[in-house]
Amino acid sequence: MKFLAAILLLAPVPEGLHFEKWFASRGVEVEIARQPSAAPWIRGRAELSVSVAAVAKVLTDYAEYKQLFAPGVKSVRILDVATDGGTRLHIVWPYPFPLRNRDAVVRYRGRTDEEGRFVLSWEPEGRDGDPHEGVRIARVAGETLVEPAGESRCRVTYTYLGELGGNFPASAEEKAWREEPVQYMRALRRRLHLPDVAEENAPR
Repeated sequence: MKFLAAILLLAPVPEGLHFEKWFASRGVEVEIARQPSAAPWIRGRAELSVSVAAVAKVLTDYAEYKQLFAPGVKSVRILDVATDGGTRLHIVWPYPFPLRNRDAVVRYRGRTDEEGRFVLSWEPEGRDGDPHEGVRIARVAGETLVEPAGESRCRVTYTYLGELGGNFPASAEEKAWREEPVQYMRALRRRLHLPDVAEENAPR
């Protein structure tokens, strides 16, 4: 109960979101919660044939985040580590010319409960003197829940706010929102040395 209370206090994902099934690709089931006049929340789910601890180790290896999410991320810099284990990162996403790169300062926190579930949550936490490059994305939030799903297997649920840091054509926004959860799971598979899932074999 203490763990759940702490997670509720830290949870960056608002309650009451209405997620609808959107699509499936490469073994990832994706849902979306659209909001009027605001960026949607997107949620992707997939099962991985590794333990919760193995995924948690990758997700808290912040020094390797650039390699984990390359080429989607230009740079990742650790700014500080708090006594509670929270870590602030400066992240830069590359955008092609004539657009400017996007960046954000994000606080990550990871917790494991008594039932073996791991939650990584993140939200913006900028301070005076932080590095800055391009357009600052003010709203960066989400969480990854990793739950046991049988012997040496786990279920990963990745939920994030689809804020892109600017006004883009609807087609470009939809493309970015669709790619993010699928590429996130593919990045985890690569880091965990798991085989990729071919598009034609993805569940529908």
